[in-house]
Formats: sequence, structure tokens, C-alpha cells
Amino acid sequence: MNCGLNPRYIGLTSPVDTTSTTVNSDVVNAGKCNWVDFLIYFGTITGDTVVVTVEECDDTTPSNHTAIAFNYRKGAAVGTDTDGAITANASTGLTIADSDDDKLLTVSVDPATLTDGYPYLRVVADPGGSASAVEIAIIAVVEPKYAAETNVSVVT
Repeated sequence: MNCGLNPRYIGLTSPVDTTSTTVNSDVVNAGKCNWVDFLIYFGTITGDTVVVTVEECDDTTPSNHTAIAFNYRKGAAVGTDTDGAITANASTGLTIADSDDDKLLTVSVDPATLTDGYPYLRVVADPGGSASAVEIAIIAVVEPKYAAETNVSVVT
């Protein structure tokens, strides 16, 4: 949803095929970024919904984390370039239905809105307890604050 001059693309999970295990992405240091988008691609979703939350974290472990509000767009079907409207979502998370197979979810967080001392972000995708199949991959697209010949690492 943001368009920077020097975006960086960071794989935060390998494609995961899970049933009922929560998928936590790697952590991104949003404090070093002008903006952060997460691309969450869903393959097959069978038998349940998936709740997506974004958490602000105090470190890379993360020792302390809290779900936060975010904006999102849900893509249409594979092979189309039609996205839904930008929509605000509460910190309680976004429920993705099993009818949303093969769709791309774009989640945006403005690092300026994060709580002091919580500059890190991660995505959590919880497929619930009764899913029989959920395929998920999570990528971050960021614009680092400081342009340099050698890019500043935002993954720790």
C-alpha cells in the first residue's frame, strides 16, 4: 500500500503448510523503516478460518509483544490485480475465511504509531484448532529510513 523509492523485500517465513499450529513470522525492526508492509499469501485453507494479527515487540525474541491495529487490503483471485479497499483493522486481528484460498493479503503498519520501546513487528497467523490444511507465506516489504550504499539490516 506504500510505494517507496528503495523497497526491500524480506522473506519472513518459508511457505508453511500447517493444520492447527500458529505461524509466527520473523521479526522486523520497524524503527529503522519509514514504512512496513507485510504480504501474506494464502494457498489452500480448509476446515477453519485463520486469524491474522500484527504484534509490536520490544526485542527480537520477542520477550514482550502486543497485538496492534493495522490497515489491510485483500486481493482478489490468483492472476488478477484487483485489490479490495484499504480497511482499518482492530488489534483483535483479521479473520480470513476458508473461501479466501489463493489470495494475497497486504497489511500496512506505520512505524511512527508504535509504542515507545516496541520498535519491532511480526505477523501471527492462527489457523484455529480444527483446520485440516492452511498454506501460508509471509514477506515484508520495507523502506529503510537511511539510504546507504550498503543497506541497513532491518532483520535481526
